[in-house]
Amino acid sequence: MRIRRAMRKKPLRRPIKSPGARRYRVAQQKKRLAELGLTAEQIRKMNTQQIRAALQRPNKISA
Repeated sequence: MRIRRAMRKKPLRRPIKSPGARRYRVAQQKKRLAELGLTAEQIRKMNTQQIRAALQRPNKISA
């Protein structure tokens, strides 16, 4: 029995992001926040969800 295209496209079959790639992405996001004007202390206290939320609305940061 062959594996159909629909089975290959299911989310459970997707590859997961490696931990190194995740750390790299978060580091890049922290650099972007620093460029927007946040201090290193403020960035250090934020978790990943807060970092992503802050980058979604950069106007609130720079104001």
